[in-house]
Amino acid sequence: MEKTLKVTDYFGNVGTTKKHEGYRYNVGDMLTIVILGSFCDLRNISQVHEWASNSRVQEVFSTYFGITSIPCYFWLCCLLKLIKPKSFNEYFINWVESLIPENMKGLTILFDGKTIRSTSKMCCVAQFSEVLL
Repeated sequence: MEKTLKVTDYFGNVGTTKKHEGYRYNVGDMLTIVILGSFCDLRNISQVHEWASNSRVQEVFSTYFGITSIPCYFWLCCLLKLIKPKSFNEYFINWVESLIPENMKGLTILFDGKTIRSTSKMCCVAQFSEVLL
């Protein structure tokens, strides 16, 4: 059986503009928080931080992703400013491609409400809950 990588495994080596040793927080964990927050329809870092600071959400991060500490809003912004956009893009594409079954490669996958409302002609919806956790 093939081991499924978690979202945190994909973003641990994203390129940064300056060397960051991880100290208390690492870039991969912060990207995981932001990506999962965006999947929850949170529109900005302030909303993501507020959501991630919730004790129930923190329990999920700790249990399933090994993220035991959420940074303050300022530090979250500082970490995100270190990310090289091209590097993030490459890692994000690799992660999403890893979620797609072989028999569905090449199809268009929509992440917005068009699929749910049946307004697109040809698409499939990826079930992230199984893969992320």
